Amino acid sequence: MANITEIARQAKVSRSTVSRVLNDHPYVTVQKKEAVLEAIRSLDYVPNRNAINLSKGKTNIIGVMVPQINHPFFNNLISGMGEACSRLNLSLLVTPTNNDFEKEKVSFDQLRYKQIDGLVIASTVSSAEFLAEVNRHGPIVSCEWSEGSHSQVYIDHSNGIELIMNHLIERSYEKIALCLGNPDSGVGKSRKNAFYEFVDKSKIIHLKEWYFEKKYSFEDGRAVMNDLYGLSALPRAIVVGNDYVAAGIIHQAKLLNVKVPEDLAVTGFDNQSISEAMGITTIDQPIHQLGIEVIKTIDSLINGQHKNVGNTLPLQLISRQST
Repeated sequence: MANITEIARQAKVSRSTVSRVLNDHPYVTVQKKEAVLEAIRSLDYVPNRNAINLSKGKTNIIGVMVPQINHPFFNNLISGMGEACSRLNLSLLVTPTNNDFEKEKVSFDQLRYKQIDGLVIASTVSSAEFLAEVNRHGPIVSCEWSEGSHSQVYIDHSNGIELIMNHLIERSYEKIALCLGNPDSGVGKSRKNAFYEFVDKSKIIHLKEWYFEKKYSFEDGRAVMNDLYGLSALPRAIVVGNDYVAAGIIHQAKLLNVKVPEDLAVTGFDNQSISEAMGITTIDQPIHQLGIEVIKTIDSLINGQHKNVGNTLPLQLISRQST
């Protein structure tokens, strides 16, 4: 395989001139540039883009840390990131962590050792202090609310809970259960805190056995409904952290002859296609746009265009038959 030395020899120029042509630098005469390009064609030379990027101090790769890939929210989020990266000529390196700190460290080390230019954190179990240390090694942007001074572009999930709770109260539901995903994530903390703050300042009745966490799938929703059915006191409504869990609850309720919403109202989160198909009241959140905005933000940070920011994207309640 040809190298820069051979190109320089055939073009009768210096190695530095060849390097300037390859990197499209100015101050190369037309004659020398044409000689170098002719030598490149003659020798069938293919530039090593990794070496070129390293010489520029960049990889053009953005790391993305997600709990799991096979989840509609994260699929949609990564889709938005991919769209933005295509526009900016960047690549994504996605690492699923399963909410495991040791797996999260893989992405943190990639940033530390300059294998990526920046890191997008879709969700994390790491502390604010640890994230501050990571941020010293390169730009990071979180797409969920978290403590710390790093950049964040996120959806205001506490507002989503308020929209749902106000909706349920307007329909005279007072006994309300809560079902979350990961309670230790930024999203989980925001939703849980907002729910219990709302309970404290209202006439809502909520029993401790009406709280469920770490529920992510349709099957989890079916299990939640079975647990509710076995209780001596049933809630009149349940606030659920994602549409697939809500769908599982509704499906199992039908098998148990529990009528929705007459016996149990159910709300979801995300406005996935299954919520429309099953008539689930839910929160529409701009997940795809969130992915786009996160990449735009981290690209700006990489290029030193602005300081750390904290931006939120709006939510909308979609009322359907389940309430």
